[in-house]
Amino acid sequence: MDALLVVHFLTRPFGDNHSLGTSISDCLELINERWVLEMRHELREGNKCMDRLANLAQDLALGVVLPHTPPISILSLLQVDACVKR
Repeated sequence: MDALLVVHFLTRPFGDNHSLGTSISDCLELINERWVLEMRHELREGNKCMDRLANLAQDLALGVVLPHTPPISILSLLQVDACVKR
């Protein structure tokens, strides 16, 4: 699913009969639990680290994955993203 579409789902009201209603509600519950965050769409070119993580996620089974250390393939990208002015 496109990231811009996800931001749209999480920042605008949706109908009770929406096919992703349960997933959207679950995400909104997590978001509303005293997190401080900002929802916005970032172009792939502006966040290569997240783009790489999203690509890596395509090869994983469904579910939550909480790595204890960053995957080796994104270490250099973390440095690049840290230097990008936002």
